[in-house]
Amino acid sequence: MESAAASAFLKAVMGRLFMALEKEYNKHKGLSQEAQSLQQDLRMIAAVMDDQLRALGRTNDARARTAVARLHAEEMLDLAHDIEDCVDRFLHRLTCRRQRGAGAGAGPGASSSSLVRRMAHELSKVQSRSSFADEIQKLKRRIREAQQRVIDIKPIVDVITGGGGGGDGQPTGAAGSSSTLPCRAARSPVGLVEPVEELLSLLDEVDGQPEQTRVISVVGFGGSGKTTLAKAVYDDPRAKDRFPCRAWVTVASSPENSNGTTAILRAVLQQVLPKDDAMGVDEQHDLETSLKEYLKDKRYLIVIDDIGMDQWSIIRSTFEDNGTSSRIIVTTMIQSVANMCSHGNGYVYQMNTLGEEDSKELAFPGFRSPELEQGSASLLGKCDGLPLALVSVSDYLKSSSEPTGELCAKLCRNLGSHLKEQDGHYSFSKLSKVLHDNYDNFSGYTLSCLLYLGIFPNNCPLKKKVLIRRWLAEGYARSDSLRSEEDIADENFSKLIDRNIIRPVDTRNNSEVKTCKTHGIIHEFLLNKSLSQIFIAKSSRDHPRLSVNTNARHLSFHADQLTECVASDEELSRVRSLTIFGDAGEAIFYVQRCKLIRVLDLQECNDLDDDHLKYICKLWHLKYLSFGGNISELPRSIEGLHCLETLDLRRTEIKFLPIEAIMLPHLAHLFGKFMLHKDDVKSVNKMSRLQKFFSSKKSNLHTLAGFITDESKGFLQHIGDMKRLRKVKIWIKHVAGSNNYIADLSQAIQDFTKAPIDRDIDHSLSLDSEECPENFLSSLDLKTCSEGSKYALRSLKLNGKLHQLPPFVTLLSGLTELCISSATLTRNHLSALINLNRLLYIKLVAYKFNNFEIKPGAFPSLRRLCFVVKSVTSALPTIKHGALPNLISLGLLCQGLVGLSGIEITHMKHLKEITINSGVDVQWEQAAKNHPNRPKVLFLTKVSLVEREDNERTCAVREQSKICKAQPTSSDGLNKMRLSEASSSRLRMIVQQSTGGLNCH
Repeated sequence: MESAAASAFLKAVMGRLFMALEKEYNKHKGLSQEAQSLQQDLRMIAAVMDDQLRALGRTNDARARTAVARLHAEEMLDLAHDIEDCVDRFLHRLTCRRQRGAGAGAGPGASSSSLVRRMAHELSKVQSRSSFADEIQKLKRRIREAQQRVIDIKPIVDVITGGGGGGDGQPTGAAGSSSTLPCRAARSPVGLVEPVEELLSLLDEVDGQPEQTRVISVVGFGGSGKTTLAKAVYDDPRAKDRFPCRAWVTVASSPENSNGTTAILRAVLQQVLPKDDAMGVDEQHDLETSLKEYLKDKRYLIVIDDIGMDQWSIIRSTFEDNGTSSRIIVTTMIQSVANMCSHGNGYVYQMNTLGEEDSKELAFPGFRSPELEQGSASLLGKCDGLPLALVSVSDYLKSSSEPTGELCAKLCRNLGSHLKEQDGHYSFSKLSKVLHDNYDNFSGYTLSCLLYLGIFPNNCPLKKKVLIRRWLAEGYARSDSLRSEEDIADENFSKLIDRNIIRPVDTRNNSEVKTCKTHGIIHEFLLNKSLSQIFIAKSSRDHPRLSVNTNARHLSFHADQLTECVASDEELSRVRSLTIFGDAGEAIFYVQRCKLIRVLDLQECNDLDDDHLKYICKLWHLKYLSFGGNISELPRSIEGLHCLETLDLRRTEIKFLPIEAIMLPHLAHLFGKFMLHKDDVKSVNKMSRLQKFFSSKKSNLHTLAGFITDESKGFLQHIGDMKRLRKVKIWIKHVAGSNNYIADLSQAIQDFTKAPIDRDIDHSLSLDSEECPENFLSSLDLKTCSEGSKYALRSLKLNGKLHQLPPFVTLLSGLTELCISSATLTRNHLSALINLNRLLYIKLVAYKFNNFEIKPGAFPSLRRLCFVVKSVTSALPTIKHGALPNLISLGLLCQGLVGLSGIEITHMKHLKEITINSGVDVQWEQAAKNHPNRPKVLFLTKVSLVEREDNERTCAVREQSKICKAQPTSSDGLNKMRLSEASSSRLRMIVQQSTGGLNCH
């Protein structure tokens, strides 16, 4: 719990302090001892507080327990943040004064004025240490006060809840029969006609397939209609006719409940067995035995609503496959639970949000008018098609005497306050409970990651890697374990996906989430939580005058809505991130007052220019920096960003990079499209400095995506010395008649991809040779690895005029991901890949495929295959029976696709999804229904979007509709697509997926 988060925080933050103290102030050991004492106090007291909270967990009233635990988690986060502020302020003063002191006392002949300045500097150091010691003592008192509050609250909670012993009561995980359902399905559920038909179709076996028991998992966020859908299918006359043996069980999950499984089995037994036969069977072993015996020859339908992972792990053995096509339907909010329940031969059904018309019908039943529809547009946008949110709005409007658009606009402005647990309107009580139940599942830095989502505008697509890099820069991925911070941040992201709090919008080659979006009503809830806890300070249309509280750590400005910022320098010094969407206006000038800021995200800022950079380059603690707007030149003063880890220049006009940026000691991720500055390349002294920097292994660069090559000296000559480099993108310029250029390029690629044979290193390389003559890449000469080394390339992306595949590709035996884009691809390209038997993903983009045939036995490891055909008249490749035995995902993106085009999918035993263009022949839907796995059919619709050359851009939907201007693309840039998340025939949620270009992230 919080003790682990506190320990992780201290391990990282205090470690930096101890190093500085030992180096600079070894004589003043008292201050170091005070900091160590604070570290030990916080660890021990956090552990004691966890014990007290566990004692509170045995109370009869779960709400009292969660309310106290929630306040405890929030208080511990505040303490951790304030300790970090204290340490960073001290280090900031120490560093700045050390630099000024060094400058003042330079040279043996220092003047008397210099001596005075040095004495003043020493006095200032003493004052800093004294101030820091006072702050430590104050924090210690706060920690002990927090501990005492938890101890004092337990007796009070015991009195309120009637005692602390809840062990003898009815377990909270008890299950009830269908007669005690918490909610009943409507006669005609809005927006569920097609889902009901789809779920009913899953109750039948595919023709020719053996009859077997299957589990159908219905998964989605709370309030998405899972129970309503399952109940509609359960009560459908067709289901009643097919399954005479039936049971419905609703589970109230609780991790403390040990008898939940017994209650589930008892409820099932009572409904399927005659009443007299079920009497007297109570013990779990007897229940399992009796159920197995009775169901062994029955065709049954059992619905378990709100199942948990532990419960399913125990009861699943009870429902053995009896060869009668029985079905078990489970509902859950958690994706991993759904995957586990349906593992093997089952199906996972993902709930989708309602469309615009269905949303209006649910929110405004019986009363519709132009004024109401216009005034309610923003409100419906925040509800984002979630049925429970729409029903709550409907109930709220019904309670008013006259629903109007003006009333909807007012409700929209105050929606967050209605989602509070106590003060909100009663119409939103169920929705509030669902949101708080999810919120209470997070603690420590995972809770910070959750609240962090409130920084971004509603309905804004978020890139996973951007989020993770920002979390890392903020320090929200710390742990006492041996795992890396990157792995912890990735796990925190996966938790949010797993609970359907954020929804995948686009996926990468390996099915990893690439872009996501927070659901509208969840975003509103998190924003309200973040603001109320002063975790975020945010300008808005209704509150343009921003007052920054002393605890606000994140500022978010939207579309020039800020007219005045009321905050002292001390208050702004606590700010850790500033994010601007649209025009910055005066907000950009507040940056220089945010002395300890770590994240500055200006990628969506429209009015940023080169003059603003002089303020930014003084932010010594900055770790994450992204630019947009009209930035065309990076100043050499960027060397002042000592702690910078991520520099994103993709939205800028910067073409040349000074070596001061490359030589930043902590820079790990560098994005853009640039070359080394011409003046630096011409300077022997500067190139010598750069060579010395790389050869001494001071560079921390992991990602370089990317740079432009030509005959001049630049990045190519230094790649071999960048020992930590893992991802590289190169735009290759054509240089006529230069053998040295080809040799340098070949050597650079070989140096980057080669690694010792005993080291497990995964590299990613993207080469764009679009400006080069045909088959330029084939002229690259990579040698066979010498003994003791190997090519460690995991991902390769090639774009250009490729008449044949470059010979070096066949040397990459460890390759798992391959993307090729060329005007024409033939069977010669394919035959060159046959020996790469570890490939998991292949994406092929071409205007036409000539005699392209995938033969039986080809690509035995391949899991995902995507063809993008840019010509309407070109035929798709041929896939022979027996090829691609382990394929999971097949993409056939061709506007000219007619029928099945000779592709037979029934032999692809593991197929789970098919991606095609919308408007193609419906035969694909029928083919999916006839497949044993019932794979999802995802539809793509072309969108008129201009794509940048880096193919990285995602179109953000802003609150104020200030859309950032897109940059021109190369002539062969591919359009982006919108991807429907609907399975089979349903097409609801429109999202974006890039179908072309070779991204390097």
